[in-house]
Amino acid sequence: MGAAIGQRLMSLGHELAVWNRTAEKTRPLAAAGAKVAATPSQLVASSETIITILTDAAAIDAAYRGKDGLLAGDVAGKLFIEMSTVRPETESTLAAAVRKKSRPTSPARGRSSNRCAGASSTSVPSAPAQA
Repeated sequence: MGAAIGQRLMSLGHELAVWNRTAEKTRPLAAAGAKVAATPSQLVASSETIITILTDAAAIDAAYRGKDGLLAGDVAGKLFIEMSTVRPETESTLAAAVRKKSRPTSPARGRSSNRCAGASSTSVPSAPAQA
């Protein structure tokens, strides 16, 4: 899924930096011109928008909160778009962690085929109103 979306973004003229827990999976995108980051925190340092598509809650936790994770460095002003298919509680917990360091996450909605074609939607959670 991530590779297809990455290819789509590059076909639209966007510069792309990638990281994957399995380094070999970055090769097709690197061959197409994407930069490969050594760690998630290095990816964040070189990016304005970070899109994640991970397999489960444990993978999300490791990628975001692990050593050299996505939230390890300065993330002020970065936009995180989390597209994993996980339980709502996982997304809520992650959104709270990201919100502490940056602006809100934006979970994607829609079918995989629509995302790859550039036809999906997102919703941006907001903080509760202050009284």
